[in-house]
Amino acid sequence: MRKVFFVDDEPLIAQGLANIVEWQDYDLHISGSANDGLQALERLREEPVDLLITDIMMPRMNGLELIKKVKEIHPNTKFIVLSGYEEFEYVKMGITLGIQNYILKPINIEELEATIKHIKGDWEREELRRYRSEEDWKILRSNILQRWVSGDIRSSELKQRAELLGIPLNYASYQVYVMRIISDECAISQLYRLTSLADELCRVFSEELGEGQEVICFPDADDDIVVMSVSMDEQKEAARKGMQRSMTKLRQLTGLRMWCSEGEAEGHEFKDIQENYRKAKSQFQACLIAGDDMTLYSRPEDAEPVQASSPSFRPDTFAKLLIEGDKSALQAFIASALGCGGEVSTVPRGACMNAAVQLMIAAKDMEKAPDYSEVFTPMHRINTLQGLRNHVWYIVERSLQRLQEAEQGYSMHVSFLVDQVRHHYPEELSLKTLSQRLQMHPNYLGQLFQQEVGASFSDYLNQYRIEKATQLLLHTDQKTADIAFNVGYTDSSYFYRQFKKYTSVSPTEMRSMYRV
Repeated sequence: MRKVFFVDDEPLIAQGLANIVEWQDYDLHISGSANDGLQALERLREEPVDLLITDIMMPRMNGLELIKKVKEIHPNTKFIVLSGYEEFEYVKMGITLGIQNYILKPINIEELEATIKHIKGDWEREELRRYRSEEDWKILRSNILQRWVSGDIRSSELKQRAELLGIPLNYASYQVYVMRIISDECAISQLYRLTSLADELCRVFSEELGEGQEVICFPDADDDIVVMSVSMDEQKEAARKGMQRSMTKLRQLTGLRMWCSEGEAEGHEFKDIQENYRKAKSQFQACLIAGDDMTLYSRPEDAEPVQASSPSFRPDTFAKLLIEGDKSALQAFIASALGCGGEVSTVPRGACMNAAVQLMIAAKDMEKAPDYSEVFTPMHRINTLQGLRNHVWYIVERSLQRLQEAEQGYSMHVSFLVDQVRHHYPEELSLKTLSQRLQMHPNYLGQLFQQEVGASFSDYLNQYRIEKATQLLLHTDQKTADIAFNVGYTDSSYFYRQFKKYTSVSPTEMRSMYRV
């Protein structure tokens, strides 16, 4: 609540001001009053206020002199001037000093309240501008820091921006950590403002480290929080323990799991910072969390090849279970196929993801109009083995449901279109040419297809082609351009756009991430 202060050499007026307006309705608290300008100035030096309402003609120091003095020490204070008579010179001087209004006595309550409402609006606009300014500054600083750790900024540009943005560059030791907040249900950015979480982590970690060290925290492009501990001397173990305690405090705030990865290199050269960041991020890319720990801390010196056996299963057994539709048996099979093979905290991400993809593709292959974006889009934010199992079961269950719905069958004309796609997808296919063969209007045929299949003909065709392209990427050594041509895309750039649209990753990323 903001503060208001009254100054008038007539005590009854000063007291009356407190009662003529419901100040709390305007989020204002009466801080006090004084009977002359000098007395008011002494009080205001010790306790600044947001709004000062003052008479002009007072002994020892008049109202305009008081305003001038207060503006020097508290420039954000706003002022309303009261006077028993109208003097043009006083009005002109008050305008020069930036008063909000000049109100004649006896005070018109409606005019006073209108002035207060106007001032309240000014405060709200100022707060919004200040908030936007702070947010813009944070965004700019975060962007520069992201470019620094990613190696996308020249040293000369960083040095120019660092001074302006308060980025420390002249410390002897820099240690980089990357913290990932685990939510397999949705992206963490949908639950929290990442800049706010980064600010809170910075505050907590700074308190843990104490004097002599500085902390920088910012979110990166993957919604991870990058943390830099900088100091004049190496304090690696103290910083590590402080980071672990900070993780625990942030977990208590969010209720979510925390995974912190520590970089390997130390130093202050650009290449050291970037290598540090790359090493920390690589631990996320290599593993999935298999244990039940709410906070996981990965150190480079503790990193060893994960001993858990790679997932394996019999595809024919899984296919038989899919055909039978036994949900309990399917769930048990998925849990077994994606088991960790022992009491370990992490398992190899690549092997588990590949096994999961095989299971999901087997289920999607049974659908008449498979949408493979459902398989791949959520996978980049899965960090736990249980989250991966849940995703596989979601896809399998959806496929079983769609199969059950599709048992009713398609009409003769829609069946013809589906058959053309499945047997001639590498060829030039369009609703216009196929409708001519059926002697039907293309618009009517398209509506019929949409109604029965649940997707437009072009979407169905693209999804089917991307499905075939995915299989070729994962199980052959063909070049991407050749795969594009083999599934019906003569324009490679268009193929890239369609592939990313339906899978959320590029063909190159798909091959590197999920290939067996």
